[in-house]
Amino acid sequence: MSGDFAVALAWAVSALAFFSFMAIAAWAEARRKEREALYKSEAIRKIAEIQGTPSEPVLAMLREALDKWGDTNALVLLARENRRARFRTEALGKIAGGADKDTMLELIREDDRQSRRRTREGLKLAGMITLAVGIGLTACLYVLVQDMPVYLVGLIPGLVGAALLGYGFLVAPQD
Repeated sequence: MSGDFAVALAWAVSALAFFSFMAIAAWAEARRKEREALYKSEAIRKIAEIQGTPSEPVLAMLREALDKWGDTNALVLLARENRRARFRTEALGKIAGGADKDTMLELIREDDRQSRRRTREGLKLAGMITLAVGIGLTACLYVLVQDMPVYLVGLIPGLVGAALLGYGFLVAPQD
């Protein structure tokens, strides 16, 4: 009887821990969405407060950001990009000193281009590694199990690697 009690207690504690985690995760998700909405409103307010007529590049960046905000998943990514961009902009502002708007905008664009290039290069590297793993797995399984075509399992990571390489070289946005 005590063994059954121990098992029941373990299941009860596990269920309590799981549902507590779920409650905290839901609360954290709601807080994150609130912060994202705050970042969005702050960005729009700052653009609206620009003295005079904002330049066309600033308006184009704002339109692009507002287009991204339409999708919920893009909103999550944009909030992360927003935080990164805010810190990047502050750092570039300190480096540039009293530079004008156009110089700062060009520095931000160049930093953004470099970030996109690093992402593209990371995709290419991940594709090559995954493709190599697929080829190696196929070769190992072919040598180890010759009775059945188990080696075809190696095609899974190989094709994933090929897809990453294809995206990195052909589809990913270029500068």
